[in-house]
Amino acid sequence: MITQPNPHIEARSVAPDVQHRTPIRLPRRSHRLSASPETGAAGAQFPNIALAGFQILIGYEWLLAGGDKLLLGGFPAQLGKLLLGTVGGGQLPGSFASLLRELVIPNAVFFGYLIEWSETLAGLGLMIAGLLALLHPLIERSLGGRHATIFVSSFRLFERLASLAALGVGLLGLSYFFLDGLPRPWFVPSIAFGGSIDMGLFLAEASVVLVVSQFMQRHHRC
Repeated sequence: MITQPNPHIEARSVAPDVQHRTPIRLPRRSHRLSASPETGAAGAQFPNIALAGFQILIGYEWLLAGGDKLLLGGFPAQLGKLLLGTVGGGQLPGSFASLLRELVIPNAVFFGYLIEWSETLAGLGLMIAGLLALLHPLIERSLGGRHATIFVSSFRLFERLASLAALGVGLLGLSYFFLDGLPRPWFVPSIAFGGSIDMGLFLAEASVVLVVSQFMQRHHRC
């Protein structure tokens, strides 16, 4: 005799087994590739070390330039005569020569003090910021709490001051390039035993590299 199945009886017989089964949850696979801490730290530190070393070298160059003017003692008094001789040579661009005659030469003493102190302080600031960038992981690891917060805030302040210093001395380097008569950075056989790239142009380009690198680092952190 064929009987119809009773759904209520089957549900009662199956339900206890279902209730005692524990669901198996498979771990979700993340689609993001996570780098190891050692690899991430090394990859993040190498560009910072290279930039900090380059910044220290550029800062040392400006520190020497400003320190030589300070040790000379009479740079502000001699600047007017030096600029008069340069302007009289006729090798400067017309607009730059007019700026020197109308603005800088009448106030040569003021600009002399401004130049020597700007070079010295900018070079010192670039060197300090570079050294802090090198020692930043070690100091932040050794400090803790409020001291670490103060150090990070001071480090951020020196970073911004270093960018302003690089921008200022970059303009000075560009003005020195104009004072040299805009020499072409190209092959010059007559100076085979020296560099053909003008030092002022090199320092101006180095300052651009520092400013852009600092901006990219702050943008990356944000």
